[in-house]
Amino acid sequence: MGAHASFTIGMQGAEGGMALERGSPADSAVFVGYRAASGQMVTLPFYKDISNEAERYSKPEEAADKGLTILNESEIQREYAWATDCFAAKGITFKVTTPFCEIPDPATADEASLKFACLPATFLELTLRNDSKEKWEGFFALQGGTPWSPVSQQRAYRGAVTRGRMGFASDSKGVEEFVEFGVEQALERKQRTPSFALGPVAGISFVVDPGASKTVRIILGYFIEGQATFNFSAQYWYTRHFSNIYEVFDYAFEHEAAYLKLAAERDVELAKSGLSDSQQFLIAHATRSYYGSSEWLVDAAGKPLWVINEGEYLMMNTLDLTVDMIFYELKFNPWTVRNVLEQFVSRYQYEDQIFSPEDPSQLLEGGVSFTHDMGVGNHFSPSQYSCYECVGIDRKCFSYMTCEQLTNWVLCAGLYVKETGDDDFLRQHKDLLGQCLQSLLNRDHPDPAQRDGLMSFESSRTKGGGEITTYDSLDHSLGQARRNVYLGGKCWASYLALEMMLGSLGDAERVAEARAAAVRCAETLTESFDESLGFIPAVLDGKNTSAIIPAVEALIYPWKMGMRDLLTENGVFGDFIKMLKQHTTHVLKPGVCLYDDGGWKLSSSADNSWMSKICLNQLVVREILGIHYGEEARADDAHVFWEINGSKFQACSDQFASGQPIGSLYYPRIVTNILWLDSSAMKSDAKAPVYTDAKCSV
Repeated sequence: MGAHASFTIGMQGAEGGMALERGSPADSAVFVGYRAASGQMVTLPFYKDISNEAERYSKPEEAADKGLTILNESEIQREYAWATDCFAAKGITFKVTTPFCEIPDPATADEASLKFACLPATFLELTLRNDSKEKWEGFFALQGGTPWSPVSQQRAYRGAVTRGRMGFASDSKGVEEFVEFGVEQALERKQRTPSFALGPVAGISFVVDPGASKTVRIILGYFIEGQATFNFSAQYWYTRHFSNIYEVFDYAFEHEAAYLKLAAERDVELAKSGLSDSQQFLIAHATRSYYGSSEWLVDAAGKPLWVINEGEYLMMNTLDLTVDMIFYELKFNPWTVRNVLEQFVSRYQYEDQIFSPEDPSQLLEGGVSFTHDMGVGNHFSPSQYSCYECVGIDRKCFSYMTCEQLTNWVLCAGLYVKETGDDDFLRQHKDLLGQCLQSLLNRDHPDPAQRDGLMSFESSRTKGGGEITTYDSLDHSLGQARRNVYLGGKCWASYLALEMMLGSLGDAERVAEARAAAVRCAETLTESFDESLGFIPAVLDGKNTSAIIPAVEALIYPWKMGMRDLLTENGVFGDFIKMLKQHTTHVLKPGVCLYDDGGWKLSSSADNSWMSKICLNQLVVREILGIHYGEEARADDAHVFWEINGSKFQACSDQFASGQPIGSLYYPRIVTNILWLDSSAMKSDAKAPVYTDAKCSV
């Protein structure tokens, strides 16, 4: 957690391994298996066919092929739980444990708790059960791109480290370490040579006698010392508690039992959730991708800095991801939400002017908003600017998202305040909340008499262009911000959030203004339902006929802010809710917003869907609107297939076209599905899972 580090494994014949500060799988290899005394070698299939580096130095001797068996998928049993991933086949059991917990608030937590939470380590367990009549020699090894140093030079453990930044160690008895051109060369030698710095493969080996079993514990450690970011200096939080990677190993071995217990509890929690196997897989998959993108930093003043990288793109704290990942963060560590919100306030808020598309030359008062992100690849952007948003682009990728990011900050603030009751945050940002309200109203229309609740004016930052939404690579059904129904819903929810927060501050005048704006917005959307189409068009420009599922997305915000009385057919917004139910019933059909495999298509006019948004909208449709169309389980199965087969080279991915990933790879935002855990409606079609206590064996 917070180390921006990953260990990727699981696909047959693919690269993987350990990686730091990377938005994709490692491009190395993982070797796990054993060699029998007869010379036969059996391995798990977690590497590509890699040429032997020894051939660069000398001509290989002619030798008889003693045989290599690379196990295939049909021979491997896999159990993929919330915090453990276990492979078993032909006497090999290999378990990867990635524990996660609530990250304590650095402002109030004791140092011991903070140290436990920030440990940059992964726990491995390799068990060999030798049912044969000959001796086996087991091994775990990694291929690296930089030289390896033996761990035994610094500790009593066995293993290897590269440049003090990544490595592995084992404290199990009878384990030897090696560095070689390949595993086979290492095992053939009578004497190991761990100081052989030319070898790209480092590993450990151990003997298992006939009829015996042996389990070896391995810790994967990560460490980046000193400055980790640029243009705004920060280090990884773990450097406050550990001086080097060897101290990481020490602590990990000392507290291993506590981490494994924590992981087992997480596995039980998900297994007993009542969700289906497919739903559980999607939650487990998303959780790993989220933490693999996380950075828990400390700035020069000693203050914590929370950053989530945007998967393969490595953009930092992208605000339209923050508003989706907030449900996960509020469940486990709410302080990170305030931390990110206040980073935006202190360095990434700005004020603009606005213009009507009919007269781009006339600039009017706009107001406050926030940038799309804070930078990329650990390079913080200049104050008031993102790395993404460019001028002069009309409703295409890389244009400004001024209105949506304004709603995102407001919604995050509302959700945070409701969850935590943080009155100090409210008081501190009282003036800003008022400015946010006025900015939203201005983007509707500067003339109060002409407002209808939707965004109609563009930001001057576009330099005459047009704003977009988080659905930036879709057609105008979801990509265009102006008079967009999806964004209109977020404006409606933002007015309600502001009403709640300003009400807590006793600002009666602005409370009334916010409620009136929410009513206007809901009425406009309701009246825009097209009876001839059977749904509300995605963009209210009189021409658009696209159907979109995310017309209902914004219902999640008042629902999570405790305003559930506003979401009933008999409530203040009853006509709005009735219209959305009618809309959803129409669009959730094959050929409209369902693919042939049952997967969800967010827009009828664009072959492009985001898994994170699908998960969020599934919750809205089933839990809030109470709609069940009979194909929910089939949809979940399709989405799992997209991740496993469509995105098999990239692990958890977000953006798909007909089940094939086209972007947003190795992505964190899919943790929106954490909402499913507390939803009885999401579990109504689920079968009861069989819990096997997270141990796998053959």
